[in-house]
Amino acid sequence: MADAPRNPSSDARDASSALPQSHDVCDPCDAPLPVHSINEVTALMEQASHDLRSSLNAIQSWSYVLDRSIDAMAGPAQRALAGMRSGMQQQLALIEEMEEGVRLLADERTPAWEEADLRVVAEQAIADKRPAAEARGVMLTDLDCRSPQGRDFLVQGDSLRMAPLLRHLLVHCIWRAAAGGSVSVHLTAEDDYVKFRITESPPVEKTRGASRLAALSDFFARRIPPDGGHSPRQSTALLLTRRMVELQGAQLTAENEACDTDSVTICIAVRFPRKHSA
Repeated sequence: MADAPRNPSSDARDASSALPQSHDVCDPCDAPLPVHSINEVTALMEQASHDLRSSLNAIQSWSYVLDRSIDAMAGPAQRALAGMRSGMQQQLALIEEMEEGVRLLADERTPAWEEADLRVVAEQAIADKRPAAEARGVMLTDLDCRSPQGRDFLVQGDSLRMAPLLRHLLVHCIWRAAAGGSVSVHLTAEDDYVKFRITESPPVEKTRGASRLAALSDFFARRIPPDGGHSPRQSTALLLTRRMVELQGAQLTAENEACDTDSVTICIAVRFPRKHSA
């Protein structure tokens, strides 16, 4: 026996009764919890750092066992173990810098603007990163201060990010410098700015200095490569530095220390304003 034809209006009523009522859809108790992306990124970074440290600790333990298990180790093997220990120390330092950078960029607190003596902050940054330079085999010179007409080194800066900014910039230059090279830091007091400048030792290849100067200039100015090309990769420390410099209201530039087109010596400068403008 054929089924009786159904009434379209009854079908609509049946379908509507199967749907959740409006008060159920909008019930705040059933709504998903908001996603706190900043907290999740920070938690992810902390877990990744823990995992990376675990691997390094395992390598360090096996290196220690290997070093103690062989009475008279050959010279190449001793140098290999020393290189492993140095590499592990550098990786641990890099992990710490990454953790600090993520926390700073994820920090939603408004900048804490206050007057700071850039000379004191710079000297502390140099002291903090001198062990990293020594592990890398790079000489980090003492701070050189230049104050024409007796100007001071006071600037308006964000107390949360100024010191990490200088440390990250130092880390980048230390890692870029060749083993046996040097990194020098200079402060110059100007009328409206205090210039923080880091100079690397001259590159072995002249063309490499010129190409890096051009790449840094494009990177700091956020210039897009022509013809849809890809920008050269930059270090994590420099990516963080650029963002923190922009949050400071400072100016980041790449310069040629020697002012000679035949031998380009890379110099990275940050001009911190004496007066903060919103």
